[in-house]
Amino acid sequence: MRLEVIAAFIIGILLPVLETCRRGISYWGIELTTMFEDYVAGALLLIGGWASYRERHWGKLFLVLAWAYVAGLMSSSFWSQLEETLRHTASEPDNLLVVIVKFLLWSTCIVSLVLSFKRATHSRTA
Repeated sequence: MRLEVIAAFIIGILLPVLETCRRGISYWGIELTTMFEDYVAGALLLIGGWASYRERHWGKLFLVLAWAYVAGLMSSSFWSQLEETLRHTASEPDNLLVVIVKFLLWSTCIVSLVLSFKRATHSRTA
């Protein structure tokens, strides 16, 4: 199985789980959209990973779409967290750990986006 497909399954599960562990289930009542966007991102990755793995005709393009969405989501999240850390305005209890995890997620998203785009465009020209 390809890296971007494996990562789609892993991160598709991790995003909602990590966000729920980080903020708690009660955060749904405080910031619905913050929680919801991670669940949507996870669902998109799981659908894209499944469709690509099962070689559906729309799978490769859907995986690119999913990775693009998640890369955008993680980019704004990571860079904001990093900026708060550098300015010493972060109120996160385990801020350094959060920055490291977000960096790893963001890096994986960017690499997976490039790989899925390359595979999708290569299969269209071949």
